[in-house]
Amino acid sequence: MGNLGKDGAIPATLQDLLNFYDHDDALSLQTLTTAGLPIVETTYASISSGKNLVGKISADIVIGSGGKTADELIREWFDIVVANSQDPAKLGTPAVYTTDAGLDLSQMVNKLLIGSVSYAQATTKYFGLLLDKDNTVARNGTDAYTAMEHYWDESFGYFGAARDYARYSDEQLAGKSADDFTFDSNGDGQIDLKSEYNFGLSRNAGKRDKGGSGVDFTKEIFDAYLAGRTEITNEGTVAAISTHRQIAAEGMEKVIAATAVHYINDTLADMADIGTADENAVNHNKHWAEMKAFTMALQYNSFVKISSADLEQLHTLMGDAPKYDAPGTAAYDATVADLNAAAAIFQSVYGFSAGNVAGW
Repeated sequence: MGNLGKDGAIPATLQDLLNFYDHDDALSLQTLTTAGLPIVETTYASISSGKNLVGKISADIVIGSGGKTADELIREWFDIVVANSQDPAKLGTPAVYTTDAGLDLSQMVNKLLIGSVSYAQATTKYFGLLLDKDNTVARNGTDAYTAMEHYWDESFGYFGAARDYARYSDEQLAGKSADDFTFDSNGDGQIDLKSEYNFGLSRNAGKRDKGGSGVDFTKEIFDAYLAGRTEITNEGTVAAISTHRQIAAEGMEKVIAATAVHYINDTLADMADIGTADENAVNHNKHWAEMKAFTMALQYNSFVKISSADLEQLHTLMGDAPKYDAPGTAAYDATVADLNAAAAIFQSVYGFSAGNVAGW
């Protein structure tokens, strides 16, 4: 979807987008590549066969969506982008994935999928069902792990961290190039997407650590995953396993919440530039969508700290699309007040420091 906004783009069909969302292994779609080393898994099917996003997405109603599921929203957004791509005036520009109201659908899809697939699978699915799984015999009688170990490892995979996550600095995880957040740990001259690449939430954790003070989300989450896995392998107590599970789940939640705060701040900065030479509507739309969709993502965790009532209030305060009222107007002041109120909710629920809420 992002590439449709770049020079040289050609119109898309709905099937072009569905090929990624409702993926079929027979398509042999190519994975992305890093700027440097080649990647071991050249197609999506070579990472894991028989898998697709639509098969993993949560069926829960999205809070603040008017009663729609993530799947329904994403399909609606696909239709809009495909229609826009047929318009030569929009194709090759950000307008191709932006609604008339200013909603950046590229960001909305991206971040809602992080919540409704990655975060939901890591927490509600695999952590949620963990204690129901056997931890005494090999799974299927032959695997090198028990069913409980498997569920723990699945959760870690959805967090998206490389196997040696602790070797990465916050600066590397926050880097723009894949060469920053990948490392050829086994020295085979290739990057293995299953063990040597940091995805999604694991990188957001590094970004918030880098931009914050007195927080270490990367260590908090990774140490909990390591300690919990060790506890399971040693057939430890349910209480001990549950403690580590809770720390990892809450750590991921705090990362998403802190990231929403980051985009509240970016949106406020964009709004302050309205009517000046620095005004940038594309960035404003992008940052607003990331704020909104990361807030949507928060609901997908059965161990969640934030209440549904707080999430409803956050969506009310944020609204349904960016606002472009000029600084100094009553409408502008009202929007700024609403976004600051949203930031205050995050600060209260998660105990974030005032400095981090202002500085992320």
